Amino acid sequence: MCIQELSTAKQFGLPIKIICLNNRYLGMVRQWQEMFHGNRHAESYLGSLPDFVKLAEAYGHVGMHIEKPAEVEPALRKAFGEHKNDLVFMDFITDQTANVFPMIAAGKGLSEMILAEDL
Repeated sequence: MCIQELSTAKQFGLPIKIICLNNRYLGMVRQWQEMFHGNRHAESYLGSLPDFVKLAEAYGHVGMHIEKPAEVEPALRKAFGEHKNDLVFMDFITDQTANVFPMIAAGKGLSEMILAEDL
């Protein structure tokens, strides 16, 4: 989603709930660099991200900043209850090293899907 779509959502009164899993990286880029390029991270750290809550509020929406696991359920209840008719942007701060699975490496088929990290 492009940021200007927050304006479109406001214009049409769309009650969308947006969840940003914010690890302060280009998460999938960092994951690919880690898994397939020997941890050579290049241009994937985002040290200058905006305050997404303030940005959502600047467009006239509801913004929520969620940092702790105990805050997740109350935030979701509030978004889908009290703010069910509003666009809500939920900025979930996650572990910077968490990866996303399942994934399919370039050139691989569905039968070669990576389901989890080797522990």
